[in-house]
Amino acid sequence: MKISTSFLFDRATERMSTIQNKLATTQAQLAVGKQFLSPSDAPDQAAAIQRLKGEVERQDSHMRTLQVAIRRYTAEETALSSSNDILIRMKELGLQAATDTLAPDDRKAIGMEMKALRDQLLSLGNTRDDSGNYLFSGTRVNTPAFAEDATGKVIYQGDQTQTRIPAGVERTVQFTRAGTDVFSRVVRDNLNQTSTSVGFFDALDQMIESIDASQTQRIQQGVADITQMHNNLTLAQAQNGSDQSVVQAQLDVLDETTLRIKSTLSEIEDLDYAEAVTRMNKEMMSLEAAMGSFQKISSMTLFDYIRG
Repeated sequence: MKISTSFLFDRATERMSTIQNKLATTQAQLAVGKQFLSPSDAPDQAAAIQRLKGEVERQDSHMRTLQVAIRRYTAEETALSSSNDILIRMKELGLQAATDTLAPDDRKAIGMEMKALRDQLLSLGNTRDDSGNYLFSGTRVNTPAFAEDATGKVIYQGDQTQTRIPAGVERTVQFTRAGTDVFSRVVRDNLNQTSTSVGFFDALDQMIESIDASQTQRIQQGVADITQMHNNLTLAQAQNGSDQSVVQAQLDVLDETTLRIKSTLSEIEDLDYAEAVTRMNKEMMSLEAAMGSFQKISSMTLFDYIRG
């Protein structure tokens, strides 16, 4: 077999090109921190990587939905707690106004405070979340839940539709609430063994009117109405707390699941920097050696050999 000068040149060039390509690949891997620069580098691993990335995105989307729900529940909790505090104060004032020894002017002063507290409750009924949506309008999130008509009567403008979101395996929690479920109607027992349902704000307005008119019996009825309102709001608070607990528990599960998936994904696609740096140094040394050998070979001639 004859080994020509062009053969030696070709072999040396091919070797240097191969080493340079390997070195360029290693440097690119170090730059992005990944083992595979394109799916063709490892088709089997690429399929697994895409599947795991898709699962991470799905988990992240679910977590974002639940985080929105948590923020909404927190705003609801604040509104419900403040409403309950106001009702407690209104009950105290009602009991005070029901005292027979109280003068009419004193009752009128109590009525003024009651009216201010009633207006605060109306404002709390129209609380918004951090996205600007009304909390107690059902699915009509862009419409204030409660509003006063031309006569001053409070009307509910939302709907009764409830939307639910998934919060675990075969489990959902309520996402929207109707204002009438929170600021619910009161039921009064009549003397003829029947009952009458009265709206939340209608009952408050009637109580304020009875205080201004010094009608003790109606004031006592108002105190009983407020007791019902307080109990209903307490139940709403309990439901809110339960939903928060369920959603937070699911967020913890999703967080752990996402962490586990990302760990598996990292094992498949992330680069071992120590190994890659060691490999790059070896490739650089090989390239320098190949270039040194090529330089010596390319400078040799037959006359150099004869002289040697």
